[in-house]
Amino acid sequence: MSESSKSMGKQQLFFKWLALSAVAEWLIMRTATRAAIHIPKSPTFITIYQGLNTVGQVTAAFVALLSLGLLLTIAWHDRRQIWLSLILGGLAMLGILFLIIVPPTWLAFGYQLLAVMAVLLICSRAFWGQDVAGGRRGWQGVAVLLFPALALFTGLLVQLLPNLYKLFGWPGPPLLTIALFNLGELFVIVSVGVWWWVSHLLYGRFASWQIWLFAAIPMVFFAISFWRDAAMTGILTIWSTGLTLYLPWPVYALALWLAGVTILATWKQTPAVAYAILLLISAGYAPQLSSQLFCAIIGIWLLMPAPVHQPVKDYVAQPVRLAPRPHEILAKQ
Repeated sequence: MSESSKSMGKQQLFFKWLALSAVAEWLIMRTATRAAIHIPKSPTFITIYQGLNTVGQVTAAFVALLSLGLLLTIAWHDRRQIWLSLILGGLAMLGILFLIIVPPTWLAFGYQLLAVMAVLLICSRAFWGQDVAGGRRGWQGVAVLLFPALALFTGLLVQLLPNLYKLFGWPGPPLLTIALFNLGELFVIVSVGVWWWVSHLLYGRFASWQIWLFAAIPMVFFAISFWRDAAMTGILTIWSTGLTLYLPWPVYALALWLAGVTILATWKQTPAVAYAILLLISAGYAPQLSSQLFCAIIGIWLLMPAPVHQPVKDYVAQPVRLAPRPHEILAKQ
């Protein structure tokens, strides 16, 4: 095995670890422990709850460190894309700084602005910097990146606007905040549909019935929970994912089902897509913590189409090729 193959395998393993640990942190710290708040606690249950919190905190620390390291690794890989590299490095440094100080308004605004710029630069490379299959663009592959990027961009914009208003002393709240937030949530749902649609086109057939059956388990739990207590399910969903459930609940149930199908269908064939979806889901809509934002940006970056005509020696900043990207396969069909 060549040194490059070994390096690629190690990097793929790091992304896999980040995706799985981020999902574990999400399920433990932002779902299970928060749901347990409303459950009467016996001494035994309290002991289990404390142990679960400890595991969740360790997992959260691991996710924070690994996401920081991978963000800096991506900045190094993309060093020829100087603006993107500098912005990712700046986000990492500010994330560390915010562990020490409470950021003033201007610095928090600058941090959010850097995050918005990072998303825009990644999208710009997908649209204008990539050619596939003899100059044809794989628009299906671009759509896989575009809609989650729009969801992340909109969520970041909702968080940025209050600091902008405060910075300039404008009376609030910012205009169209609710409309923007709801639009971003709609982009989240559309993203899941696009992911499933492209994964279906990749393999020319629907996933096996075993995958559909297994992926339906979370959807069934969500549906039962909503049926038994819609208000509590809505609160836990906001805490867990940032989604408000303003659309009819079957839409979210179907999206949850399709997300599971897509992850299972792409896990072996295109693991980069599966890891990216897990990172975006675990980060949630409108990420609140730096580690969640880093996971979301890494997820968007993993979905970015990679150039296929440019020699590797002429494109040092090429993203890690974990597996064939969706647009590359689709463009050949």
